[in-house]
Amino acid sequence: MADATGGFSSADKPMTQLEVMNPRGEIPPPPTRGINPRVVSLDGKKIVLVDNGKFGANNFLDALADILKEKCPKATVVMYPKPAAQTITNVPKWYPTVKQQGDLFVFGVGD
Repeated sequence: MADATGGFSSADKPMTQLEVMNPRGEIPPPPTRGINPRVVSLDGKKIVLVDNGKFGANNFLDALADILKEKCPKATVVMYPKPAAQTITNVPKWYPTVKQQGDLFVFGVGD
């Protein structure tokens, strides 16, 4: 029914009900593993510095490698680049392969 202005009153409008959906879907959280115990000494350990492939990660890891080599001369420091920054989910066998490369890991991220 029209009101004095020629419009319809809110009582005359049909109610529209909308359901708000989460665009991310329902994703169960990954299991938590906790933090590994601290290593007592780096002597004789192989430290793998993993470059995630983003701009700037190599700057941090290069500086860290220099510091580790100076402070821990009995440790071996190696760089292990990720195939590409965008392939984190496309290379399921990559992480187990990296795990076999050393005793300790630093995952460097850029940006």
